[in-house]
Amino acid sequence: MKNLQEGAQNLLIFNSSGLNCAFPLEGVREVVPMASLSSPPGLPSGLAGFLDLRGTAIPILRMDRLLDLPEQQPGLHSPMIVLHGVLGPIGILAESVRGIERVTASQLLSIPAHGTFRGCATATLQLEGDLVHVLSPATLLEVNEARLLTDYSAMLQARHIHLEGGK
Repeated sequence: MKNLQEGAQNLLIFNSSGLNCAFPLEGVREVVPMASLSSPPGLPSGLAGFLDLRGTAIPILRMDRLLDLPEQQPGLHSPMIVLHGVLGPIGILAESVRGIERVTASQLLSIPAHGTFRGCATATLQLEGDLVHVLSPATLLEVNEARLLTDYSAMLQARHIHLEGGK
């Protein structure tokens, strides 16, 4: 992925759990309207469900749970941002999409290590008086993988305790 500090680039600006965020446009495949998501049993907490997008099952992540943000309840008009993933597309549940903005390197501000949302935020910028956190799709996917492992470990531990109690 292109370094955010090099030249100008387009960002997709959106809101999730009251937080203004952006993804580099080259990481975004498309934005789709809310649709019915399938939710199989045992779904990890970081996943909202799976979207059937033209015959492809796309996992939809919940940024609120991945980044410990305030709970976000999807609504009828909640958009989903579909990102290019390493193993296939992956989606992010958002509250709203603001639009695409072209920004220059001089507009991007560095952020302190404690304000990176688990390393997902790479920079911030001021846009019409709002602070926007520029997120790395790749790092967000790594955080999702870590959350999945934690959730599965907790499920296995609960199953182990249940089986031991049944003896």
